[in-house]
Amino acid sequence: MEPDLSRDISQALRIVWQILGVACGIVIIAPLVFPASVLLGWFPACATKTSGGRCVLCGMTTAFIHIGSGDWPEALSANTGSIALYAGLTLNFVIAVAYTMMRVIRHANS
Repeated sequence: MEPDLSRDISQALRIVWQILGVACGIVIIAPLVFPASVLLGWFPACATKTSGGRCVLCGMTTAFIHIGSGDWPEALSANTGSIALYAGLTLNFVIAVAYTMMRVIRHANS
């Protein structure tokens, strides 16, 4: 691969990751800021759940609302993977913010 193309791909992937980091931040902060009624109004009912099935993410919105209020047992009851997913999203957000801040500081000092 050509050096310019490799650098461009690397930069594009970094930008996409930073955008996803912001999205992760929104997802983890929203249950801490907005009431449950607002959050439940933003997301439609799961199509799989309304047809009687169950998917991997069923109950995740409810679980994140419980995490936001500190009710960990109810979050696990709503979806057993919710705490792990929330922790992963939080970690990604923190790393993305730290990385971005380091690049801004490095750029400002150069």
